[in-house]
Amino acid sequence: MVGMESIRAAAVYRHAPGVEWPSVLEHSAPLYIQLSVPPPSSRLHPFATEGRRTGGAGRCSRSLSKLLPPLVRMNSLKRKRVEAPRIPTLEDVHPYTTWNVCVRIYHKFHVERFAVGRKKLNMVLLDEKGKKMAAVIYDDEVDRFETLLVEGRVYYVWRMSAEPIMRNQESKFADSSFLCRFTTQTTISELTHVNEQLIPLYPPFMPFERVWPFAFDNDKYIEVIGMVIYVSSLGFVKDKFYKRNIPVRNIVLLDSSYNMINIVLWDKYVTDNMIALERCVDERAIVIATMLRAKPIDRELHTTDFSRVRFNPDIAAVRELRRRSIMSYPLHEFKGEWKTKDYAINKTGLLAYQDYVK
Repeated sequence: MVGMESIRAAAVYRHAPGVEWPSVLEHSAPLYIQLSVPPPSSRLHPFATEGRRTGGAGRCSRSLSKLLPPLVRMNSLKRKRVEAPRIPTLEDVHPYTTWNVCVRIYHKFHVERFAVGRKKLNMVLLDEKGKKMAAVIYDDEVDRFETLLVEGRVYYVWRMSAEPIMRNQESKFADSSFLCRFTTQTTISELTHVNEQLIPLYPPFMPFERVWPFAFDNDKYIEVIGMVIYVSSLGFVKDKFYKRNIPVRNIVLLDSSYNMINIVLWDKYVTDNMIALERCVDERAIVIATMLRAKPIDRELHTTDFSRVRFNPDIAAVRELRRRSIMSYPLHEFKGEWKTKDYAINKTGLLAYQDYVK
């Protein structure tokens, strides 16, 4: 067999003037080419280093490299581009499969015991596009995940199953007709320092002009944002079942398109925000209200047991609304009009409270 020293010598002799090709390699061209092919793991052609050491041999190495296949010549020095696979969103989820998704816990309910020895935990998940999906955890998995999952935080969830929604109540929380279920194979990992540009804190807020057309078609809960321009006086509704007076109050919000909407606050949303409600008109507070139930006939939005009411939260949507011209809009035009509509007691009535406690 021809050695590598003979091959290197032949590479020099071939181009030396007056020197003929060695007879020892005349019948070994296939063998010579086979020995010249670099292994797949090699990044450089073997003759590239030889040319730098021997000077004239470099010219021979370039000419010999033309005998190699094109793939060997090009792929040896080309860097390959690597792209990470796209993380699925909640729009990609379909039933009877398992998924790995990155979500924010938008809403976490209390643990519910629905049978002897059985319990469940309902949640609402939010993905990077602001899409909502209901989620549920049953029995032993509730003990495993209940303390780990915190409302408002972001998690990467592995092997989460999906199934169709069977209950009408769960369909009111989310945009999808499917339900995510945490199983015994599901694992989670919390992601820290995830800002609202990557995964939003809230789903897209509905413009006031679209609330009533949307409410006539379905009974899903609604999220709104606006500046407080009016707060009614404190009223009470008599609860005959629990034999207590339920506090109720109305607030009127103004959105960026100068449309108004009335929100009826019930019970804890009045008592927990007494100071904020007294000062919010003068301070032109921005309010975010979530999980509201629409009453198209009365043109009102009512808080439910699942609602959240935030005054001046430090998020991008609130800062953007503050930069709009509505912050300098004169409020005296609304005060005279809404003073005659102070229906905290008479207009809402007991019927509205009965719908609230359902």
